[in-house]
Amino acid sequence: MNLETLRVLDAIQRRGSFAAAAEELDRAPSAVSYSVQKLEEDAGVLIFDRSGRKARLTAAGQLLLERGRTLLDASDQLVRQAQALETGWETQLTLALDAVYPVERLWPLVHRFTELAPDTSLRILSEVLGGPWDALEQGRAELAVAPSKMRPPAGTRSTPVGSVRFVYVAHPDHPATHEKALTPESLAAWRAIAVADTARGQPARSTRIQDNQVTLTVSDFPAKISALCAGLGVGTLPAGMAEPLIERGELVRLNMAEEPEPQAVHLAWRTDSTGKALRWLTRHLPDYLGDA
Repeated sequence: MNLETLRVLDAIQRRGSFAAAAEELDRAPSAVSYSVQKLEEDAGVLIFDRSGRKARLTAAGQLLLERGRTLLDASDQLVRQAQALETGWETQLTLALDAVYPVERLWPLVHRFTELAPDTSLRILSEVLGGPWDALEQGRAELAVAPSKMRPPAGTRSTPVGSVRFVYVAHPDHPATHEKALTPESLAAWRAIAVADTARGQPARSTRIQDNQVTLTVSDFPAKISALCAGLGVGTLPAGMAEPLIERGELVRLNMAEEPEPQAVHLAWRTDSTGKALRWLTRHLPDYLGDA
């Protein structure tokens, strides 16, 4: 197995078909099919189940891809570090942004950054719970805006940049809105709407969910807001997201006995990345974050 074959597997899994992967990789579909067939022959395992309309990874293929992505991330990071060493400015920099912050906050910063470093590509990943720390630890990101409850990985530094205040909300017609002095434990009587942890290499975490509580888990905050507005359950939102919805009457704030403690947020970065772009962003990012 080589890195190019791993890139083929990764593209097929992300894009959902051999043809779409070939388009992304700028290769002929036959070349993509040949790479997979040769790997299956060399490894002696079936990597894709082709019995349906959509190619799906087998258990063996999933294992190869999960482990292989670690190699791809490490390879890409090594190339970026070498390029940064040569010019001083990274060719690409990735920020893993906790989804409690609306990405729109960063557009003024991005304008400044692109004027200063027009040849540096910037990627902003939306991550949840342990996702920012995981992206930093696995080398998928050089910078992370992350909740401080989790231990920073080795080889990183961090600084506080603000906090996020969560509020419990539900649809105005939800039965929980009629109760007073609610506690997180008493909310277990109703379905909780949660956003999935995006960490890849760590066990999935959840916050403000009770052990015996039925949940509906979605992939991002817009989906969570949609489910809450549809009356499907109860949950917490960052105050900055919740307040406009409460003002419009789409959601109401639940009568809690105690509000959740504000959650501190940190900006963290890898200490093995020392390019000019990273140094500039670590200096200026805190000015655009603050409280959520």
